[in-house]
Amino acid sequence: MNDKMSPRMRAYYSLIVVIIVLFSGAMVTGVLFLLDALNVSYQLSYITLISIFVVAAVAGGMMSFFVGRRILAPMVKLSKASKEVARGNFSIAVSDSSKLEEVQTTFRNFNAMVRELNSISTLSNDFVANVSHEFKTPLTAIEGYAMLLQDPSLSAQEHGEYLDKILYNIHRLTTLVGNILMLSKIESKSLAEQYKKFRLDEQLRQAVVSLEPAWSEKNISFDVALDEVVFYGCESLLTHVWTNLLSNAIKFSPDGQQIHIRLLDQKECVVVSIQDHGCGMTPEVQRRIFEKFYQADSSHKAHGNGLGLSLVKRIVELSDGVIEVLSKPGEGSTFRVILPKY
Repeated sequence: MNDKMSPRMRAYYSLIVVIIVLFSGAMVTGVLFLLDALNVSYQLSYITLISIFVVAAVAGGMMSFFVGRRILAPMVKLSKASKEVARGNFSIAVSDSSKLEEVQTTFRNFNAMVRELNSISTLSNDFVANVSHEFKTPLTAIEGYAMLLQDPSLSAQEHGEYLDKILYNIHRLTTLVGNILMLSKIESKSLAEQYKKFRLDEQLRQAVVSLEPAWSEKNISFDVALDEVVFYGCESLLTHVWTNLLSNAIKFSPDGQQIHIRLLDQKECVVVSIQDHGCGMTPEVQRRIFEKFYQADSSHKAHGNGLGLSLVKRIVELSDGVIEVLSKPGEGSTFRVILPKY
């Protein structure tokens, strides 16, 4: 990056130098006039007077050098770096040897801002790529089955089977679009949250009932112990949290297993835990489980789009809460949601 001053900056810098020198000369002249006004006797030769002006000029030059090196030069660097960022170059970083704390703080903040912009740009590009892929899969399936339906020799059974496949993939698209819209609203914090008091224990029971077809099909039972809790928060968003966590527990639980649900009413918070006895997760999967579109188990990929837990984590954070996961391969998983009381 070229750190040379622009013509306008050079003009400003020269003007500053002239002003400093003139100011120094004016100060010397002022002192002489003051001495004369006070009738203080002094004798100055031309050489002495010229020497005083030379000293003033040198002092002014040194001051202007300090101003240029310590203040103007960093400003030039920052200006040129800002232009690079405006062009989309988020890999740039600025540094300066200035000892001024204000300059160093400004540079550190600028570099932190550029790193954050680079991170957001990367996430945005990955998000678009993942969304495109997630849309492409069901659309390809819909197109394929629609083409098969054009075959006049299809039996009634095949015709119905292909229609079911089309409807299933349409449902996947609808769910994906809904999750993306909700995630977008939550990320931008434009979701109009309706906070109110509600029974959190009843909300958990209703979430279990709403998933009855899924757990009945797998003959899954529940071990439920819920403290009676009146909670103040966004009821609709938290419903999504419990439904998603319970749905995952059912999905990854073998047939005939039991899911444990606990709600503890503590002094400053409430703790909800949902434990299954499914396949469990490795430490690597646990580190990435809340990433957008991340799906560790490819055998269940057709049943989701990898946005559920990302939404859950964002909703919990929006409620000033924390979500934790404890899991070991082959021993199941436990999700704990800790929400503060207001």
